[in-house]
Amino acid sequence: MTVRDRAAALQRHMKRFTAKRKAPQVLPGDSGPSASAETARVSVVIPVFNAMPYLTEMLDSLRAQELDPALFEVIAVDDGSTDASGKLLDDYASKNPHFRVIHQPNSGWPGKPRNVGIAASMAPYVFFCDADDRLGPETLRRMVDYAFENGVDVLVPKLVGVNGRRVQASLFKTTELDVDRRKILGTLSPQKMIRRELLERHKIRFHEDKVRLEDGMVMAQCYLLANKVSVLADYDYYFIRTRDDGLNISSERTVPEGYTWSVGEIARIIKENEPDPGRADLMVLDLYRRKCLRIYDPERFGRLGRSIRGRWVQAHADFAERCVPKGLESELSPIFRQRSQLVRVRDLAGLESLADAEQLLRAVPHTVSVSVGHRSAVLGFRMEPDGSFEGLSPVLRSRGGGKEDRLPLEPHPHGSGYLCVVSEALLEDYTGKIVDCFVEAKANGFTGPPQRVLVNGATALPVQGDGIKGYATVHGNLSLDLR
Repeated sequence: MTVRDRAAALQRHMKRFTAKRKAPQVLPGDSGPSASAETARVSVVIPVFNAMPYLTEMLDSLRAQELDPALFEVIAVDDGSTDASGKLLDDYASKNPHFRVIHQPNSGWPGKPRNVGIAASMAPYVFFCDADDRLGPETLRRMVDYAFENGVDVLVPKLVGVNGRRVQASLFKTTELDVDRRKILGTLSPQKMIRRELLERHKIRFHEDKVRLEDGMVMAQCYLLANKVSVLADYDYYFIRTRDDGLNISSERTVPEGYTWSVGEIARIIKENEPDPGRADLMVLDLYRRKCLRIYDPERFGRLGRSIRGRWVQAHADFAERCVPKGLESELSPIFRQRSQLVRVRDLAGLESLADAEQLLRAVPHTVSVSVGHRSAVLGFRMEPDGSFEGLSPVLRSRGGGKEDRLPLEPHPHGSGYLCVVSEALLEDYTGKIVDCFVEAKANGFTGPPQRVLVNGATALPVQGDGIKGYATVHGNLSLDLR
């Protein structure tokens, strides 16, 4: 196709989607439709409340976009800021015709300004950003091109954490044209580009009062009602920040009952929109693990007063009774399974005991010595941190699964630590395989997940015997090669 043909095709395409646009909506305190309102392929919607000095960085990153300004607009909704945010927005709008600013009284939560931005948009896509963050210069060009070329309904760009902000890096390893919905439900934050027609057809909007996880409710609906949800992982698209002052737009003390109600709403949305009931249950189980059971992480749980701890337990027990079939707990890892079992019986003391034990249950075994002989091995290791374990069980597991054994141990004869003898008879069953080495700890009546044995730098490896080699993997873990 010639350049002229491509230009003509683009003009025809633009006419098709501009013909469907609604009339511009102008509100009090509104700078009015941007110069690109009728040609934009995406509206970048930003709720703003007291976002200085970070707002400057976000606006500069938008002004520096490689995408033609005629093909995107910025709709910034100032939610009654009392700092210089409103003035800065007006200044940028006066100098950048594709920027639009809407000032409104403070609503106290990002839901209403996002809804105002949706209502003001006429573009085929809406991209929700936060005022504290920033974009890479190629972000909008890459996202718009990919979405239009592939007919995407929801586009999830790769996130990069800034200032200690944690992101789920595992979600952004590879680009996926149509990602598994159970997987993508692992990210419920709003920094996504969504087809506006999807929002309008299903009347999807954010809660406008102070409702926790209101963005997660919207994203769950969008994921499950979309025909195609894509992940773009080929570029650092979106830099998401933890503010130095800790005052991100929705920062507020978490109320156990209210927060858990919101988790329940997301669970309801999942069950109403996922056609496979068994798969919906697994999605809700994932949600329960992430949004409820993580409250009981020792450091987090330890910071809470006992009264608040009890309220969390009651709220989570009610949620589990309503939303999580008891038999599904077998799908959880040992620590989370034990937490859930204690939550169900509302055993606050048991959860406190488990939290006290978890540091020991997650102790990491380190090699002290490794020796191999005629298809046998003697493994010496110590635990960090060490403590009053009720039991330690070395675990051998064939690479890729299929076989696993737990072994006895004894005190190390030459100092602190422990010794495990792996006999020739036991290893006979692993002939031709790679065996990964773990240790499972018990404390306070609880059992932890098997932890990989980490190779101490002072341990001489690899060591070679008759038909067996002990070596350190690329991640520094101990394995035995019997191939």
